[in-house]
Amino acid sequence: MEDDEEDLDQIIEDIGNGKYGGPNTLEATLNAKSKGLYERVEERMIENFSDKTIEELVNDVIGKMYGNGDERMLKLGIMYNIVQNKVNEEFGYTKTRPLNDKQIEILANRAIEGEFGNGTERKEKLGKFFKRVQNKVFELEGNPRRYDLNRLDIEEYINKLYTNEITDEDVKTAVKDPLYRFIRNKVNEMNGNNNRFELNKEVIDVLAEETIMLEFSDNEERREKLGELYPFVQNRVNEILGIDKRLETPQKPWYLNLENLESWLK
Repeated sequence: MEDDEEDLDQIIEDIGNGKYGGPNTLEATLNAKSKGLYERVEERMIENFSDKTIEELVNDVIGKMYGNGDERMLKLGIMYNIVQNKVNEEFGYTKTRPLNDKQIEILANRAIEGEFGNGTERKEKLGKFFKRVQNKVFELEGNPRRYDLNRLDIEEYINKLYTNEITDEDVKTAVKDPLYRFIRNKVNEMNGNNNRFELNKEVIDVLAEETIMLEFSDNEERREKLGELYPFVQNRVNEILGIDKRLETPQKPWYLNLENLESWLK
């Protein structure tokens, strides 16, 4: 027989008081008491903490509301790693606890509800877990877009190729050819090398999609990283998103093939 809501709240209180032992044995202890109890307790704790933002929980932890060590782990339960990572950030600690799929889903649901804002703000607040959380957001919203979790950011490829930490073949293996051409051109530019791959509609398409996926963050960073390609890429972004706005396009870079780009020009 499953525990009713009052029983679950009492069990959660008892867990925090150490009645069911430490964090390492808690799951086995609860499930020995009642099959599936540990999972039901987790779901109830998610519900109980839903009226507080992660930031508020972090402040509560710093204010000693949940104690320390095992006591904190027991009282925060499924939320512990999420909250503790942000506490560590507050104090400048670099250690990051892993998040399981359920914890990622918690963050995704909170993101959908607006807790972490949108765009760059969300990316900054979720930090290293942004791509995993955003992929879950896409899934929950029925959006087919997905981040490749094994791929580096474009800036990392540029810097590593520039410093010879990786080879051109490494980049070609990791990213689509249009994106490789953009990366190689940026490295050539940094090296003072005037050689450029020709860039065309396919390259602009890829860069526009990367922009939509927040690869280039806010407009200022986007202008800096895309350089003279910025207005062409931004016009394509606007077209994809159905935004009726076109930026003035200066004289095109000599290596940009304008064939089939007329709709992105003004």
